[in-house]
Amino acid sequence: MNNTASRSSQIIPGFLSVIIPVLGAVTAIIIGNILLMDYIHVLIGAIWTGTDVFLGLIFSQVLRNITPAMQRDVMQRLLPMTMFFIPTATILTIAVGYFLASAERIFSLESTIFMAIVTIGLVLAVITFAIIFPSSLRIASLIRQEKAADNEVSRFIHRISLGCLSQLFFQVVMISLMAYLVVYQ
Repeated sequence: MNNTASRSSQIIPGFLSVIIPVLGAVTAIIIGNILLMDYIHVLIGAIWTGTDVFLGLIFSQVLRNITPAMQRDVMQRLLPMTMFFIPTATILTIAVGYFLASAERIFSLESTIFMAIVTIGLVLAVITFAIIFPSSLRIASLIRQEKAADNEVSRFIHRISLGCLSQLFFQVVMISLMAYLVVYQ
């Protein structure tokens, strides 16, 4: 695949993976409908968590059994997910969650559970923007090079996979805390 075709094959899905969730989130927040905000928050969060299950658990196992050159080819097709969707999902899930909790009048900085939720949200954002996104940018840069070292691409893929696995752990904790709030608050 030539570089121009490669870039356009990343940009279109990447653009869609940003614009569709953003439109849904902005619409829900502007309308102020709690059910719609809840739906958008849960849907984007569930897709984000599913992406982390795939990249952190399943994909990491597949990577062990394929060559670095094959890893590079596969990752080229996954870049729209790691470069565009995961950062978008991180921002939107947290933002819509905040607006939802505020609209339901249950957000409180005095609550230990809410402070834990805020802290975990910050940890998830740090993992996204300090590990997953920069590693994705580096892979995109390496793929554009004619003679990029496949082993270097593999190293950054492994970082993304570990980042997603870390996020998955924190997302499960976050989901547990939110379920507790829904049932007991």
